Amino acid sequence: MWCARCQKRVIVVREGEQPIEATSPMLLNTLESTVLSKVREIEGKLKSEKNPERLQKLGAILSTLLENLEKIRKMRRT
Repeated sequence: MWCARCQKRVIVVREGEQPIEATSPMLLNTLESTVLSKVREIEGKLKSEKNPERLQKLGAILSTLLENLEKIRKMRRT
């Protein structure tokens, strides 16, 4: 839902519902998008990197990002 006046997204919080509960799906979507963009960045760096030590560090970062992405997606399913 969007505000007709300012064109910002509007979140309706039902009576008895906490604001954090209402915003969780939107927050998880934003977080997933951010993690995916970081995965793409690391992928680009991996393609051009030749240094084995740097490749290992990038691989570790990529692994962590993918683990976080999996956790985000699990949270969304619950």
